[in-house]
Amino acid sequence: MYIVRWVDASRLLRDCRRTAELTQVALARRAHTAQSAIAAYESGTRTPTIDTLERLLRACDHDLELLARPRVRRGAASLGELAPTIADDLHDQREQDATRLLFGFADDFRGSTKPGRAALIAEEPPTTGDPRFDAALAGVAELFAAEGEIPAPSWVNGPTRFVEPWWFVASRPAFHAYVLANTPAVIARHGVFMAREVFDRV
Repeated sequence: MYIVRWVDASRLLRDCRRTAELTQVALARRAHTAQSAIAAYESGTRTPTIDTLERLLRACDHDLELLARPRVRRGAASLGELAPTIADDLHDQREQDATRLLFGFADDFRGSTKPGRAALIAEEPPTTGDPRFDAALAGVAELFAAEGEIPAPSWVNGPTRFVEPWWFVASRPAFHAYVLANTPAVIARHGVFMAREVFDRV
């Protein structure tokens, strides 16, 4: 038996009853219960089970839908949600801002629960319009899947998730050797090179 514990259960029932233009007595009659039970649920002195709340809402001509979401860091954006913002930045010639979004994903990922981490990389991001960033998103997903000890999503192996020639992200040619040596293999396999430390900002 599951108990409905959210704060607004009483308000939900009351609002649905009023929308259906039912009195407590009329709802009790429809739901085959006592008016005193309806009053107790609406006042919050009693908490309905999910089954009971569903039955009462059905009597108000409403359906109950429950949604469980993995918990993520407040304000966190998934890679699928970041991609359109990256595309906008690139369109406006703000490549540095787009690159910062890639690096900043580390904070959202690490600040989320394990189910939340999986959710942040699960959805395939839409194209950014730039093959470099499309490949980088896949590399970032793989990197954090490994770090979070969760399976990498299958979309990272799509044909548009690899770029040639290689892309050295935010790196001057003089530092290419260093970046080459310090890029995680799961990112490098996508043709994208960025040193591991860009994800370890304090």
